[in-house]
Amino acid sequence: MGTPLIQDDSLRVIEGGYEVQVRLNWYRSLPLSSVEKVQLALDGKMVDPAQIRFGINGHEYRLEQLEDQVEEFWFIQDSAMLRVSQPGVVAKGDSHTIEAEITLRFPYIPIGPGKFLTTPTKYSTTQIAA
Repeated sequence: MGTPLIQDDSLRVIEGGYEVQVRLNWYRSLPLSSVEKVQLALDGKMVDPAQIRFGINGHEYRLEQLEDQVEEFWFIQDSAMLRVSQPGVVAKGDSHTIEAEITLRFPYIPIGPGKFLTTPTKYSTTQIAA
């Protein structure tokens, strides 16, 4: 797909940590239950998944809650927010390399009994925090 996974110039310092916007790298909107895995690294260090919240449509979820969100959709035109609870790690004006990997499951593309097509997307970018 043509859209970068991490939105340009989206690294922001927030109270208690930082956030970055990610885009759906698929041609159709999907329920959040289709998000199988979210991984994030900052400057080569993996972020503990327990410190990441997935924000979309005015709601925020822990990563382990995504699998139950069958009625909450990630629309192709909308960015999702990955909010990280790591105070003091990112400061305004600092340059950081962010790497995200999101694995999606496509519930309408069966590849076997009880199995559906899944695809990981990995993307890395260096941004200056705002």
